[in-house]
Amino acid sequence: MSNQFTVDLCLFDLDGTIVSTTRAVEMTWKKLCAEHDVDPEELFRFSHGTRTGEVFAKFFPDIDNTGNRAAVAFELSIADDLSLISLIPGAQELLLKLDKNTTDGSAVGERKWAIVTSGSPELTLSWFDNVLKEVGRPPVFISGADVAKGKPDPEGYYTGRNLLCQKLGLDASHARTVVFEDAPVGIMAGKAIGAITVGIAGTYDKDLLYSAGADYVVSDLNQVKVIENTKGGPIKLEIVEPLGKI
Repeated sequence: MSNQFTVDLCLFDLDGTIVSTTRAVEMTWKKLCAEHDVDPEELFRFSHGTRTGEVFAKFFPDIDNTGNRAAVAFELSIADDLSLISLIPGAQELLLKLDKNTTDGSAVGERKWAIVTSGSPELTLSWFDNVLKEVGRPPVFISGADVAKGKPDPEGYYTGRNLLCQKLGLDASHARTVVFEDAPVGIMAGKAIGAITVGIAGTYDKDLLYSAGADYVVSDLNQVKVIENTKGGPIKLEIVEPLGKI
């Protein structure tokens, strides 16, 4: 398989793909698990890439999550200590390059990328107000609150792709798409819409991402290069030295 490919748009998961929140998330879950006598390791095997409300329903059924209020409060508490939050290496640089013409550095106009996350809008949008302030919020931002079914269901990626295609004047049924994900459930959701999938091996081992259907797996987004990008044109990307399959 060639390590270069051409797409019309890019869809990104957020936590674990662009923003590294694993330490903060796991600390917050462990605290809640200790309070409710839940095995955190069992929870972690289920939780990454899954909507918080679904984790509450499975592991903390006694907590009143009416209107998703408990889940939102939990997610907001993750941001209490921003020293535990960082960007995935290469993430900001990649997003900024996707906004620029590779020939002269001018703006390409409408953004060709969107966010599709399982997190709540209250928390996930906040990352663009602090650690991603230089990038700024994209016009198409799909959160866990915008879909009826979470990943691995492809609803979120279908929604993100269709809305982005509307903005770009593209036919969604023929739009070439790449999905960037750190979780197997997200890889499966991306494959379900027919996208090229790139796994980021931070939250999960590369073999689990390949087993879920990833076309490429990288250590971080420094391995993703924008080769060609012009206003109104497609995006040519290169995956530099992807992690190999066993």
